[in-house]
Amino acid sequence: MGLAFVVHGGAGGTSPDTLRGCRQAAEIGMAVLREGRGALEAAVAVIEWMENSGRYNAGVGSVLRLDGETIEMDAVVASSEGPFGAVEVVRGIQNPILLALAVTKTPHHILTGEGAASLARQLALKPHPGPTSRVLKRYESMKVAIEAGKLVPPGWTSEELERLWSAEGFSMADPVLLKGGTVGAIALDAKGVVALASSTGGSGLMRPGRVGDVPIRGSGWQMGEHGGVLATGIGEVIMEREGSGGVSILMAQGLDPQRACEQVAGEFPPNIPVGFIALSRQGFIGIGKNCEMDTYSIVE
Repeated sequence: MGLAFVVHGGAGGTSPDTLRGCRQAAEIGMAVLREGRGALEAAVAVIEWMENSGRYNAGVGSVLRLDGETIEMDAVVASSEGPFGAVEVVRGIQNPILLALAVTKTPHHILTGEGAASLARQLALKPHPGPTSRVLKRYESMKVAIEAGKLVPPGWTSEELERLWSAEGFSMADPVLLKGGTVGAIALDAKGVVALASSTGGSGLMRPGRVGDVPIRGSGWQMGEHGGVLATGIGEVIMEREGSGGVSILMAQGLDPQRACEQVAGEFPPNIPVGFIALSRQGFIGIGKNCEMDTYSIVE
């Protein structure tokens, strides 16, 4: 059985720095696999590294919510040979992916609120350092764009935003300004086990308490006998259309991961940034998107 690894750095935008980070991440994951360690360990190690890098909307780089004060994160891990674990709207820790992994060792599948915070304290996970200068600049640029009438976040009305920020004259959403930064990784180890891990700081243009697609099975992720799938992009639309579930169904019907990812990504409106990565038990990789998206894959 060969080894394979595929990683993404979010849909809706790209840069030399974030693309380089995806390459580094994939190489880290493959190094873990080459040492004979398992797919889940490799995927989690990569997402932890991406959370710590500050390059992405995850962990240290998580964006501020609409109030300009709150950082809340979602994360998930899943394996073809074990239970999945997820956390939602987690505050105060640097690596929600480690907390999601810890959930797999409890009787539960998803923890949120004080239950998640209590487990994080029990594990003595690193505290979140607070918003970086990059995160603060991103928030201010989004606020300026909204107040200038260049941006309306999906799901909001101009009247609601006027009440929050006393701004006027909003227009349609600009997918460039809404670029993602969620991170995801899928690994195949020497034993034929497929595992996935994904982490996000959510959308900066949402109310505190909002849960995106990342931890939702069939939307942000799906694991089946045929392999694993991860989604990234505008979470509400991915949930409505059950994006990862759609890719997984096509793979189960015999479509190769590449065609399955491309087909489902092509079914989303062009103004809604979305992307998918998939990895089969046979080591075939799929990447489908309707926008710019950082990805990197290695197969051996």
